[in-house]
Amino acid sequence: MFTPSAQIDALLTAVAVKDSAAAGMRAMMQRESEFPSPTQARLTGIALDPDGRAYADQLLDAYWSDEQRQRDLLAADNSDREVIIGSGVHAAVYAAVRVLRGYPKPLVLERADRVGGSFAMTARPTFYLNSRNRAGAGGVAGDLGASVNYLPGAPIQPANVSMCEYPTNTDLAFVVRLTLAQYADVLTDATVLTVSQDYPGLDIEIDGRASLRAGRIIDARGVGDPTNQDVTDGLHILTFPQFLQRMAGVWPLRGVRRVAVIGGGDSGKCAVEACLGLGPQPFMAAVALDQVDRVDWYADLPLTCDEWQQEIRGRYQAIGRYLRPDRFGVQRLTVLPRRVLPIALPGAGLIEGRTYDLVVVCTGNQETDVDGLENDCFGDYETADGMIVARQHADLPVFRVGPHARLPFTTLERIDGVADIDANAVSIFRTAPRTAALAATLLPA
Repeated sequence: MFTPSAQIDALLTAVAVKDSAAAGMRAMMQRESEFPSPTQARLTGIALDPDGRAYADQLLDAYWSDEQRQRDLLAADNSDREVIIGSGVHAAVYAAVRVLRGYPKPLVLERADRVGGSFAMTARPTFYLNSRNRAGAGGVAGDLGASVNYLPGAPIQPANVSMCEYPTNTDLAFVVRLTLAQYADVLTDATVLTVSQDYPGLDIEIDGRASLRAGRIIDARGVGDPTNQDVTDGLHILTFPQFLQRMAGVWPLRGVRRVAVIGGGDSGKCAVEACLGLGPQPFMAAVALDQVDRVDWYADLPLTCDEWQQEIRGRYQAIGRYLRPDRFGVQRLTVLPRRVLPIALPGAGLIEGRTYDLVVVCTGNQETDVDGLENDCFGDYETADGMIVARQHADLPVFRVGPHARLPFTTLERIDGVADIDANAVSIFRTAPRTAALAATLLPA
């Protein structure tokens, strides 16, 4: 039987007494017998009801930002505790498996004021994931009887949150946030500056806050920060995260007729989808008022619709039809296979003499340095069965997990073709089972 944490229990109580937010929870109780526990049925009802989910998100944010609770976490002197840097999918997976194995709740440090990692950068959905939304236990890509999006131990799964073929970023973010509310203590606005040995444990220096002591650190910081940030101005030339923030606002495409997207990875594809109207519906946007006329895509990608259909995986097939003229002879999307960097002009972005209302720079990410956790200090960490599940620091009790660890492909992944796509090297879901394996096998700190 699933036993809710004090934070989850308080959330359920608060939603239940707010009539405008409780409709989904009440409705789902009619199907309570189909769930492992009543708590999971109620959480699913909240997740499926927009008003209930929005209120639950407000409650979670208010709890995690409470100053007295944060001071208490900082004041606790515990040299044995596990600390996770980052609050995304891998933090949730590690915390859930760890607690379910009988260990104390880890402390999660999130540098932003919103918990949930890159999927929670916006409260409104701004892009679709590239792995299908399936019910069932976890599994690897190609396993049709499993769910790649599965989070071991989560109170609910992404398949409980939506019936869309591909879930949105906020669908997964809500599951991650509930998982951390159940299995972890969370400290927001906590940017880690240095990590050093402080016998018998570790000392963690946090920007603007008191230092923390820990017995072990799990470095789950994701893929890093956007590259080429120096060429963006935040107005007409944006990084991908800045673009997502814009798409979550009011009238995000107002006055935008000509767009350039730089970079052909998943973030570039999601940016193009948003501009073409293939992404989640923006708030307060309508085709009569907000429609991009032209998208120039600077990326090494197929140039024609036929080539696109042959070379690009199914998740992004809808983009391909815009590579040919429509019935009025207008082609809204053009791929330009060359490397460029934009220049910010007053009121526009400039690329090779062309001006654009908006330029989105999706040229990858780079590691954010933390003194003491340099990349060259880490080596492969294997479980007893020989699988590399993390990277281990040479001198400190620190493990790097998830995309940040850049774990090698397994033999099975090479056979299944997962390794054929370079971007899978930093796939969140490819490495989530390995994080679970690490959490299940590590001895106490």
